Amino acid sequence: MISYRLMKPQDTPGVFRVDQDCFIHNWSLESYQNETENILSNYIVAELDGEIVGFGGFWLVIDEAHITNIGVLEKYRHCGIGDSIIKEMLSLACQNGCVGMTLEVSADNDPAIKFYKKNGFVKEGIRKNYYGNGIDGFIMWRHNLEYEK
Repeated sequence: MISYRLMKPQDTPGVFRVDQDCFIHNWSLESYQNETENILSNYIVAELDGEIVGFGGFWLVIDEAHITNIGVLEKYRHCGIGDSIIKEMLSLACQNGCVGMTLEVSADNDPAIKFYKKNGFVKEGIRKNYYGNGIDGFIMWRHNLEYEK
């Protein structure tokens, strides 16, 4: 059974492994270690039999939650883990007084865009060449943080 909880410092190697499996523009292990000490950071991990199989994080900036990353190991995708992670993130953001959650997503990442739309996010802007090589970033927002069960 998959459990969801806040990330601990000892989880960073597992989170980094998920990052390596999911992203081209990877964060470093040190970046995730630093996140465990960042007072703005809030990370949820999905754990199965002692293995981190997914994670999601956001920075709490005044009354907004800015998603940093959400990732699930490829062999565990399409099982609802990402939806559960974002549900936990929305709940945590609400508990911390957030009124909105935002992120940037690569304009060419159709699966991620579809995932965020399914979870109540809408495209509200574009950051030109945000990812380099002419790839824009879509700015997406969710203003109602209550999660429909």
